[in-house]
Amino acid sequence: MIENADDLISTYEKPRKKQSEDQSEEPASQGRQPDKKHGRGRKSVGELLGSIAFSLIVIAAIASAWAWISTLFRKGIMALLGFERVCVQQFETVLLYRNGRFERALPPGRHRISAGSRQLARIDRRPEVFRCTQGAVSADRFAINLVYVARTQIVDPRASFESTQNYRDEVFIRLQSVVKAVCSRKPRLEIQMDHQNFNNSVHKAANQVLRAIGCECLTFELLQVDSAGPIVEFDHRRMGYAAE
Repeated sequence: MIENADDLISTYEKPRKKQSEDQSEEPASQGRQPDKKHGRGRKSVGELLGSIAFSLIVIAAIASAWAWISTLFRKGIMALLGFERVCVQQFETVLLYRNGRFERALPPGRHRISAGSRQLARIDRRPEVFRCTQGAVSADRFAINLVYVARTQIVDPRASFESTQNYRDEVFIRLQSVVKAVCSRKPRLEIQMDHQNFNNSVHKAANQVLRAIGCECLTFELLQVDSAGPIVEFDHRRMGYAAE
């Protein structure tokens, strides 16, 4: 009987132990579930960031490959090696500067130059026409008004580019100075009657003056000369106006 009682007690205590063990394991398992959720969340965020980074790398690779291919088709294989193609027209000269220093002048045609630290200046060498109206004083003190036409052309592209900031304004001013100086050495009647002699004198002097800026005077033609009267009469008139 005693043995049977002990068996009953042991069989009764076993389910209770199992229940207690199960109850003790439940809080531990409940505490582990949030940790598992956090781990899965971190893993999913890492995978998302990795996929975004991979997508950006793929897009950058495609863009660079497209730029490389387009450059290859548009400019040729030399452009990929750091060379640039420059086309110079028949009527111009291109000045090549590198790091601010003159390197060489490119004649008409196609050229391959390295693209690093370079500057190009295109100089148009076609003749230009200047039509001017100017007042001057003759050697016999007559005020005259002149209308003339001058054709000039660049013969030294580097000198014309480096010597002045505005080439056309410089030519215009120098032509006016030459005409004024020639008029001061010739009487009024000679200027009015002998245009050819006046043209030759201005043409010769203009070539000497314009050579300093890399230019030459091709032709000079005096179109019209009008006399406004002696300078003395103007001085008397001014004195009369001042007295009044």
